[in-house]
Amino acid sequence: LFRSAVRALVGGRNYALSAFNRATQAYRQPGSAFKPVVYLAGLEAGLSPDSRLVDSPLQVAGWQPRNYSGRFEGEMSLRQALARSVNTIAVRVSEYAGRERVAAMARRLGITSHMEPTPSLALGASETSLLEITGAYAVIGNGGFGVWPYAIQRIEDGDGRVLYARSGSGPGRVIQAAHAAQMTGMLAEAITTGTGKAARLGRPAAGKTGTSQNARDVWFIGFTAELVTGVWMGNDDERPMPSVSGSGAPARLWQGFMTAAL
Repeated sequence: LFRSAVRALVGGRNYALSAFNRATQAYRQPGSAFKPVVYLAGLEAGLSPDSRLVDSPLQVAGWQPRNYSGRFEGEMSLRQALARSVNTIAVRVSEYAGRERVAAMARRLGITSHMEPTPSLALGASETSLLEITGAYAVIGNGGFGVWPYAIQRIEDGDGRVLYARSGSGPGRVIQAAHAAQMTGMLAEAITTGTGKAARLGRPAAGKTGTSQNARDVWFIGFTAELVTGVWMGNDDERPMPSVSGSGAPARLWQGFMTAAL
C-alpha cells in the first residue's frame, strides 16, 4: 500500500517572487484528468471496462459536449474511450451513473472541493487542487484504500521534545478492490495506447492526461506500484495556452520526474 506522505512538492518557480503554492492553494479545472472519477462511478453503477457505448453527437440539457479531436468515432469500449479521452462517452457514463453519484465518488476519493452536478462535471468543469486530485489517483493505485496526504510527520524543539507527531493512517477502504483494479488497467491502457504515450516508463504505469477548456490548465497524473505523481501547468491569470495539451509537456515532465524518482 502507498503511504500518504508527500515526498516532493513544487508550488511555483520562485518563492521570493510568489509565495503562492499552486500545488495546494490553486483551484483549477482538471479537465479529462477527472474522468477516472466518472468511470469509477460508472463501474459501481454496473458498467465494466468492456461495456460499449457510442461516440456520437450528444445533447444534455441544451449543452453539447465535443471531443478534442473534433471527430466522432462510433462504438467503442469504456477502456478505449478512457484511453482516447473521448468526451461524449464520459458524459454518457456520468449521465448513466448519475451526476450526484459522480460528485459523491469525488468526495470518497478525498476531493473536498465543491463538485457542481452539472452535465459538464464529467469533463472536469468543477475546480480542484493538484494535491486533492493526485490523492484521488493514489486511492486507485492503493487498491481502493483512502489516502490523506500529509507533509509533516514530526516536529521537535531544540531540546528534542516532540511538539507534534502525526497519527492516523487514513479512512480505510473507500472503493471496491475490483473497481480499483479495473480502473488501474484502464489507466495503464491510456499510457500504452492512448493520449498518455509520452509518459511511458518502460515499467508498468497508469495515468491520465487532462486539458481544460481553451487549454487554460494542462495535467498529467499517474502512478506506479511505488509512487503517485501529479503535474499541472498553467498561467496564474488563466490565459489560454494555444497548442498545449496534457499529452505533451505535462506527460513528458511526469515521465522525467518518475524516471529519476524511481
